[in-house]
Amino acid sequence: MIKPVKRILMSSKDKLNLYTALEIKKMRQEEQPKDYKGRIVIKPWGYEFLIFENDSVAIWFLYIKKDHSTSMHCHPSKKTSLTLLSGRALCNTFGHRNFLSTGDSLNIDSAVFHSTKSFSLDGVSLIEVETPPGKLDLVRLEDSYGREDCGYEGCSQMVTENLDSFNYFYIEEKDCQGQKITVDNRFSISMESYLSNKEFQNSFTLDPGGLYCICKGALFGPNKSTVVDVGETEKGSYLCQFRGLGINNETILMKFTVFD
Repeated sequence: MIKPVKRILMSSKDKLNLYTALEIKKMRQEEQPKDYKGRIVIKPWGYEFLIFENDSVAIWFLYIKKDHSTSMHCHPSKKTSLTLLSGRALCNTFGHRNFLSTGDSLNIDSAVFHSTKSFSLDGVSLIEVETPPGKLDLVRLEDSYGREDCGYEGCSQMVTENLDSFNYFYIEEKDCQGQKITVDNRFSISMESYLSNKEFQNSFTLDPGGLYCICKGALFGPNKSTVVDVGETEKGSYLCQFRGLGINNETILMKFTVFD
């Protein structure tokens, strides 16, 4: 039997460290733009940019340079899904060392401290899904670049020119049906939208080799139990084990296909 994407729950150590950090730290928050669309956020470990957003999720594309790492951080009020699109990486939490290869995913509950490090010579590309959206929902515990007391990067760390040099792209929700984007022939990202369960049953074709992220709505099993909730990512091969997958309301899926 194929196992689902690993889910990491908040531990007592997460809870204690979050409480301590909120009591001690005074986060310095820089000026933020009204909209993150059309901006590259420059990080000491690489860069990231927003590729999709609605009321339910914000989805970001991250590039992390070799031997660099994100801070050990958490999001107190939002859950996170990480999907590695290229390379090899290590995602550390307090209770797990999660070695990731291309095509691997993690679903991380809110308030779980985590840090992702790149091992690949060319760096790694990954997708981060935040549910609900809220970029300022951030607490850094440890950071190799001295950002422990800093909030999310501000306008001064963002660029809006020469976006093509970062392979920038953005998907509008109103145009999501059937839109497909391929980056460097390493992976593709496509969107599917369904207004009703009838439409879903008639049109949806499950790809066992794909990864599916729920951007709106949810996938349900035959007994009406939730199989994949909004903001979570699941393997197509795992979903193939369920007969009678369906939806209750309008649902948007983002599909990831990796080629290496």
